[in-house]
Amino acid sequence: MVQKKITSLQHPKVSHWLRLRLERSYREQTQSVLVTGKKMARELPLHSLITLEPTALEAKEKYLVTEQILKKITGLSQSDGFAGEVALPKAQDVSKKKHLLILDKIADPGNLGTLLRTALALNWDGVIVTAGTVDLFNDKALRAGKGAQFHLPYAQMTAEEISKLDLQLYTADLKGERLENAVFKEPLGLILNNEAKGPDLWTKKVSQKITIAMNRQVESLNVAISGAILLYAMRPE
Repeated sequence: MVQKKITSLQHPKVSHWLRLRLERSYREQTQSVLVTGKKMARELPLHSLITLEPTALEAKEKYLVTEQILKKITGLSQSDGFAGEVALPKAQDVSKKKHLLILDKIADPGNLGTLLRTALALNWDGVIVTAGTVDLFNDKALRAGKGAQFHLPYAQMTAEEISKLDLQLYTADLKGERLENAVFKEPLGLILNNEAKGPDLWTKKVSQKITIAMNRQVESLNVAISGAILLYAMRPE
């Protein structure tokens, strides 16, 4: 397939790709998302492939662009020269899963992406996000997750809906039971809360609190770090 050349920053395709990166509502409207990097371009079925140089990678449409255009659409000053447009994964029914990561109002896309990548690496079954959690397909979250979002089933649910699931729920909480003493029962859900506000009242009502024992000189751990420790300790056998 011959790659079409785009040299103008005002080209409609450039505007389209830029909006895919910047606007959640546009991603949902078009059911598409922009990904960056050769790794994701190689792993995912591409609608459009965007590169600086000709490549043998397959896609329905292939485009050659300038470095200036690639910088604009990816928001990166340096890249490996690859970007692509792929279908936005749809939410799924995860109610029968046995190991679910539940992200409640996680605000930082880097933390979110790291948690998803860790959950996938440790063979967790899926993820649930509540309203107020940063978009799973935010460009920074995608880069931090290394594409885990495309391999980990996800659902968007309310606190009430989560509370009604047939899950033993556990919440990371500084005042909880020490991790090494906790006994985990399946099916289970691990709730990780907003970085600044901590656990919401609803999580305290429906879950068992667990904590990571640590040096008293350290007030707390970053949610991505503490989450990774808990995800490992509670991982599927």
